[in-house]
Amino acid sequence: MFKSRLWFSLLFAIIIISFLKPKDEGSPYQEYFSRLNVELKTNGFGKPVILLDLDRLDENLSILSKNIPPPLHYRIVVKSLPSLDLLRYITKVTSTNRLMVFHSGDLMMLLSDPEFSSFDILLGKPMPVRALEDIYQKTKMDRFQKIHWLVDTETRLSQYLEFAKLKNLKLHLVLEIDVGLHRGGFSLPSDTNKIFTMIQDHSKNLEFDGFMGYEPHVASVPNLLGDKNQAIEKEIQSSLIKYERFVSSGKKSFPNLFAKELLLNGGGSKTYRFYQKNQQVVNDVSVGSALVMPTDFDVSTLIEHKPAFFIAAPVLKRLEGTTIPFLESISFLFPLWNPNLQVTYFTYGGAYLAKKESPQGLFDNSLYGASTNQGILNGSLATALQPDDYVFYRPTQSEKVMAEMGEVVLLRKGKIIGTWKCFIN
Repeated sequence: MFKSRLWFSLLFAIIIISFLKPKDEGSPYQEYFSRLNVELKTNGFGKPVILLDLDRLDENLSILSKNIPPPLHYRIVVKSLPSLDLLRYITKVTSTNRLMVFHSGDLMMLLSDPEFSSFDILLGKPMPVRALEDIYQKTKMDRFQKIHWLVDTETRLSQYLEFAKLKNLKLHLVLEIDVGLHRGGFSLPSDTNKIFTMIQDHSKNLEFDGFMGYEPHVASVPNLLGDKNQAIEKEIQSSLIKYERFVSSGKKSFPNLFAKELLLNGGGSKTYRFYQKNQQVVNDVSVGSALVMPTDFDVSTLIEHKPAFFIAAPVLKRLEGTTIPFLESISFLFPLWNPNLQVTYFTYGGAYLAKKESPQGLFDNSLYGASTNQGILNGSLATALQPDDYVFYRPTQSEKVMAEMGEVVLLRKGKIIGTWKCFIN
């Protein structure tokens, strides 16, 4: 009886240990990244780079164009695609001259560029009046007046009005309305009555151009049962009903301000494709990140889009096992327990705003901590990297990563064909 209990206890312990023992998460490159690794080792720069796959970008642009048919207009979100060359490429493919700009530095750069200075530019957030003054001082008058300034409060409108009077100019205004995000803007149609009155009474200095209603919250709608996209579409319709109330109320009370064709902006990368049908309100749809697909945009509404940009960082060193300072004498035990500690890689650069993409199964060494100089990654033997191979990452967002890296390396059919400079927001 005692022996039976002992054997049972041992068997139980073995089962528990095997259950708790980490599994090998590693695997070698997928074919796509294997080819990119060969190209970078042959023709690359020996440093961390942003890769932009133009073939995948073209596919995403084709999908976007299909989902924003006329009479809808496509507006490029500049902050998500911070490169003049990239913007030029997208404007030509999509035949749009509409931009959404979020940073005063970006705005001044665009206004100083002969190609972009004539574009239709909408501010994506309300600017402090001091920023407006700074832009005015550094910009030619004719170009300055082509901007749609975003207004979210009566106070901001008053500040803008005083500035316009002082400089004897007319500001074109778009009102930010809250269609469910609750990030500011006018909450009720009645809230805009004073705004419209001020614009109407000061037509020499102010002109109403339309509304902006942003609704990224609908992509996160809770959905316990049923189709996620149907739930999102339902919430989009709810937002559009709120949007329509602002338009109807303003048109009824201030018909002269609504006599022209207005700019009625909405949408975003996660929701843009829902505007192609069943709505007569929004006529201007903004999209940026969906064209390059950082991981923050891995949502069901963008399932057709492909990741088009990556970080590639060279491996500098490969060490067998994982040796931890002050624990050298027992470090040999780590890979025996966890196969994902069989190899340590030191990469050129690290601590990126990105997730490891290929080879799969690599992870940061938490005891060493993150380093922007030499990243420290662990993995199993199955990851099979050697010095001068590359680790590939997918950025979590586009704007900050592109700006920090300074340029993107262009790929066409898996081959390097050049570079584009990025600008700092």
